[in-house]
Amino acid sequence: MRRLTDEELDRLVRSNRRLALGLTATVLLGVLAVVLIVATDVDFVVRGGVGLGAFIGALMVIPNRKVIADLGLTVDEAREILQAEKERRNGVADLTATERANRDELRGRIMIGVGLLLVVVLVVSAWYFFGKAGETVEEDAPLDPWFTASFIGMAVGLVAGIPLLVAGKNRRGSAADWRSVARDNPGL
Repeated sequence: MRRLTDEELDRLVRSNRRLALGLTATVLLGVLAVVLIVATDVDFVVRGGVGLGAFIGALMVIPNRKVIADLGLTVDEAREILQAEKERRNGVADLTATERANRDELRGRIMIGVGLLLVVVLVVSAWYFFGKAGETVEEDAPLDPWFTASFIGMAVGLVAGIPLLVAGKNRRGSAADWRSVARDNPGL
């Protein structure tokens, strides 16, 4: 991995930060737009929405890729450098291998626990949602708030629960790697 000067590293970190902020702002604006469309009951159809999303994503990534290319790095090298810099700034790089293993093990267990809880929410919500989805409802009947809550529970379970399980598994794998480093090099 190539070493960067302080100026190059700062340029890479700033570019990555701008990319993250742009992504966050874009997602928040998209969610706000959907909420406003639903709240105002407007019929709004975007033709080619997936293509439009891919185009916006590509436009957001282009400046970051240009910085990476200007620095003579590959995307994987840039990712490694950014991760190492993040660990250095957070103080994680100064931890011993055993401390890092314990840290990753704890975080992995927490992620798996929360992920399992969200998967349970997903299953219960899906059971309720699909049980009620086919029922006929009177035209003037009040809305069932549990039906809406079950849809939200399914979405949260799918979007957050399953990725948390995968991330927790990866953290525990990282902890096992750090434990083997600590076993092989007791001084680290």
